[in-house]
Amino acid sequence: MIVPPDPFADLPAPHANCRATVVIPARDEATLIGRALDALGAQRDANGSLLAADSFDVLVYANNCTDDTAAAVRAAARRYPGHAIYVAEESLPPNVAHIGTARRAAMNAASARFAAAGICDAVLAATDADSVPSPTWLAWTLREMEQAEVVTGRIVVDPNEWRQLPASTREMLSEEDAYHFAIARLKTQFDPKPHDPWPHHWQRSGPSLAIHLSAYDAVGGVPPVRSLEDIALYDALERGGARIRHSLRVRVRTSARLHSRAAGGFGTRIKAWQQPGDIRRPLLVEDPEITLARLRGEDVGPPSEHAACVTAAEAIAALRQVIARGVIDERATRSNVASIAG
Repeated sequence: MIVPPDPFADLPAPHANCRATVVIPARDEATLIGRALDALGAQRDANGSLLAADSFDVLVYANNCTDDTAAAVRAAARRYPGHAIYVAEESLPPNVAHIGTARRAAMNAASARFAAAGICDAVLAATDADSVPSPTWLAWTLREMEQAEVVTGRIVVDPNEWRQLPASTREMLSEEDAYHFAIARLKTQFDPKPHDPWPHHWQRSGPSLAIHLSAYDAVGGVPPVRSLEDIALYDALERGGARIRHSLRVRVRTSARLHSRAAGGFGTRIKAWQQPGDIRRPLLVEDPEITLARLRGEDVGPPSEHAACVTAAEAIAALRQVIARGVIDERATRSNVASIAG
C-alpha cells in the first residue's frame, strides 16, 4: 500500500500538556461528525470537571469527500476555540482510497507529531465520525492506560437508531453480544490477566481503540489492508504482546446505518441480517467443543476454519454452564462441555 505524505505536516506541534490525540478518519460525514466533535469538546474527568483543552487535540482526516465534511469540522473548531481541532482534506487515488489508507495516514501523522515534539508518553485515541464518545471517554481511557498499552472501549448502538432496527436484527445483535461476552468470561477463567480483570467486554474496533505511542510504533502502525484495518491493528498489537484492557468504563455510541463507509463494516453486517418481513433466522456459531479446545490452548485453528453449525443460543447455554462450574480442571471441563453439547 502506498501511504500519502503526512497530511498534517504543517500543523503546529502538540501542546506541552497534550497527553492524547484523537484520530478520526472521515469520508462524507458532514451530517454526523459534528456530534462526535461536540462530544469531544465536552469531555470531562471522572469527577465531572471539564478536561483541560490543552490535554488533547483532534485530527480529522477528510479523505475523498464529496460533501462538506471539512466545513463541519471547521465549524466545530469555531464552537470550541480553546481546543485544537484540525482537519486535513485529501483526495486519494482510487487504488488506495479506502479506510485502511485513511486510518493509517491519520494515525501515522499523529504519531509523527508527537515524535517531532519529543513527546514519548502519549496516546493515539481512535474513534469514528459516526460515533459519539461518552462524556468521560478520554478520561477513563487515560486512566486505564496506567496499566495497559491498549484500551478498547465498549461500543453500543445509538439508542434512537437501535429502536428503529427491526426486532429480528436487535435480537441477533443482542445474541451475538451475549455469545462473545460468554467467551470473554471463559478466557478470563482460563488465562486471567491482571491488566484486564473481569468484568470487561470483548470488542476491539475503530470507534474506541486507544494505543500508547510505543505500542503503535512497535507493530509498524495500521496494517496495509483495505478493510477491517482496526481489527488487523488490534490483532497485531495482541500478537506483539501489548497489554490490552477491554474497559466497560470507556464507552461510545455508534450509528446503525446500513450503508457502511468501509467494506465489511458494522453496517454491512446488520444489513445482511435483515430479512423481508422481519423474519428471525438463527445466528449460527462454531461448536462450543471447539471453542473450549481453543481456550485450553489446543491447536484447532481460528473460527474461520470451522463451520458455523450450532445456534448461538445453544452455544451460549453450553458456555455459561461451563462458566458456572468454573475452569478448575481441564479434563473436567472437557467432560462438562461434552455432556452439555451432546
